[in-house]
Amino acid sequence: MGKAKRKAQPRYPQIVQEHGLQEQWNSRRLEVVEGQDEENPTRTVERLRVKETYNSLKMITDYQKKLALRYALLVERADGATPDTFANVNLCSVRRNIWEPTHAQFMAYESLLKIRKSVGSYMSDILDLIIMKNMDCAQIAECKGFSAYYVAGVVMSAFIKLEEAFEEVDNVIAR
Repeated sequence: MGKAKRKAQPRYPQIVQEHGLQEQWNSRRLEVVEGQDEENPTRTVERLRVKETYNSLKMITDYQKKLALRYALLVERADGATPDTFANVNLCSVRRNIWEPTHAQFMAYESLLKIRKSVGSYMSDILDLIIMKNMDCAQIAECKGFSAYYVAGVVMSAFIKLEEAFEEVDNVIAR
């Protein structure tokens, strides 16, 4: 009788093992990014991040990817990583005089509402699904009940409208 071969165990990056995120790593939702340390620029640091699905979309340009990141930061600054722009505003009106936004939060809300107005509610919902909820075209098509080709066209037009909206917002700020 021959020796039984041992099955090869999967190897994980050290940061994945430290945090116990092997399942998410196996599902390919996470990626390890190397970057400079903010405190010590000569040292490199490994960071664990969730993969953005809009980076894998071939139809989106690099400039539109930067605008998507900027949109995500604007949403997080305004209302803390929730895709519903009006959620915190409605909560504030229920509990009157308890919560006041900071100036940065106010400016983020103002810019976000201008973008939402110029993009439209349907396109902003699509953008929220892609950017904030990290869904790809197939998942959006399944969620909304449309064909994948239709959703791909809507995604392209949503990113074009986002580009135009940021140009408008930047022009207003520059004045």
